[in-house]
Amino acid sequence: MLNAQALANALTIVVLAIYAVCRLVSLIVPDFLFSVSKGWFHTLSVDSLKGTAPLDMGTFLFGAITLAVLVWVTIYVTVILYNNWAK
Repeated sequence: MLNAQALANALTIVVLAIYAVCRLVSLIVPDFLFSVSKGWFHTLSVDSLKGTAPLDMGTFLFGAITLAVLVWVTIYVTVILYNNWAK
């Protein structure tokens, strides 16, 4: 049996760390992110997605909070379902 709360907490921290690193990379070398995106999305052009206004701290924090809630709830429910079905 997996501990739903512990796994949800751990994965939420990992995802938020990745979110923060991506933000840092977007500030330092923004074109690198678009190069990675082009590699991941093969035939999709992401050039038109480049922002013209910088991401402010409020938007960054709102994104982090909503992402954390989404990840935590998703993982928690997934583990609960897994534990029930694995019995």
